[in-house]
Amino acid sequence: MKTSRILIAAATVAALGGAFTAASARDLSASADVARDTVKGHAYQNGGVSKEQVVDMDHHLKPYDLRMTFSEGGHKDYAADLKLRIVDAQGHKAFGLGHAGPLTDVSLPAGHYRVVATRRDGVQESSAVDLKPGEPVNLVLHWPKGEV
Repeated sequence: MKTSRILIAAATVAALGGAFTAASARDLSASADVARDTVKGHAYQNGGVSKEQVVDMDHHLKPYDLRMTFSEGGHKDYAADLKLRIVDAQGHKAFGLGHAGPLTDVSLPAGHYRVVATRRDGVQESSAVDLKPGEPVNLVLHWPKGEV
């Protein structure tokens, strides 16, 4: 599977434009810094380190059920280069990426999932999420200031 290299830059979570805009579910083209592909049959896009990338990702957001934003520290700087694992209610791995963030959008079937993101230093953040048809979820995983 092809993935694009993500350049890491500090930005704030508040800079996100969370608008849901129309996009083609079949449009998996990638800009230079936004990766779009599939893992285990689940479409995803990953990137978002600049305003241009956030706009691009927002433009293609419609087919994704889950938007994950990763941040760290007191200024809520973006976090990237994370190991991402999503497991279903039965504990089976539904999705994973080795270099996720700062924004990762995934298309998954309705259901209960546990999202686990691990920084390169091994510190994890996780959260449960329930996905329902037609109800996209925004999930923020944040490593507090003391854990940076």
